[in-house]
Amino acid sequence: MSENAGVDYSDPYNWLYLPQISKEVDVFYVYPTVSSHESGSMPIAEEGDRALARGFSATEASVYEPYGNVFTPYYRQMTSRVKMDDGDKLISDTKAFKQGARDIQDAFEYYLEHLSGGRPFILAGHSQGTMTLIELIKNRFRGDEELRSRLIAAYLIGYTVTDDDLSKAGLTGASGAYDTGVVITYNTQSPSAVGSFVLMEGAKCINPLNWKTDSTYAPATENLGARFYNVETGEFLREVIHYADAQIDLKTGALMATIPADEDLEPLPYFPKGVYHRYDYAFWYRNLQQNVGDRINTYLQKR
Repeated sequence: MSENAGVDYSDPYNWLYLPQISKEVDVFYVYPTVSSHESGSMPIAEEGDRALARGFSATEASVYEPYGNVFTPYYRQMTSRVKMDDGDKLISDTKAFKQGARDIQDAFEYYLEHLSGGRPFILAGHSQGTMTLIELIKNRFRGDEELRSRLIAAYLIGYTVTDDDLSKAGLTGASGAYDTGVVITYNTQSPSAVGSFVLMEGAKCINPLNWKTDSTYAPATENLGARFYNVETGEFLREVIHYADAQIDLKTGALMATIPADEDLEPLPYFPKGVYHRYDYAFWYRNLQQNVGDRINTYLQKR
């Protein structure tokens, strides 16, 4: 496949999840960075990277699967070995990222035209998946009232979403547990962590334990369950109730979490100590899952 050629999303081979339709709503989910291919762009025909994409997707998409038909495209994502050109100020300026973001928009357009059946939907992503969805909502949603009316919520987790992003998309950030047509976003780290490159100035944040956007503290007793997986294989490892507390740092927009003192989490390459980026879904798994159901029910009751 040449760099300029698009991905053919009429071919089921290019979809990680193409579900049997059994629910009233859909979920369009985009996985995070999984590939370390030296070219800087994930070759979606390479089985090793496809397997990694399936593993990561299994750990996060399972939040949504009880409630929606999950659609996930393979995309030529920017890999962890991407090289920035001299004119690239941000990682999102690279040709590799822009190519992957175009793939996601192409996949979404194919989904809308051929797969969605007019059903309401959720957008969901993590890390680079969220980055591509930020570009999608800015490019696609502001001028399309009908499309916005079908959006139950967008879970854009693990990257900075700003007021400017929301304005360009014609959307607003979530302000509680039950509002719909809104964007849910946060970036998890310890109270002492600094230097996370996914957390930038102006980052929006909502607390997934109490669904507030102020600095109200949520104790670990409000955590319904953290759920940990082997992200490379999707294998379930353990579930822990009351795992961590949560509080928003209003200065930085970080979601601060204090984890158990005896916990030994595998560090994430490239991230400073105490940045829990890999665990943005894991720490708050059951609260997120409950919230997905709550927002869907609220949306369907208003129709």
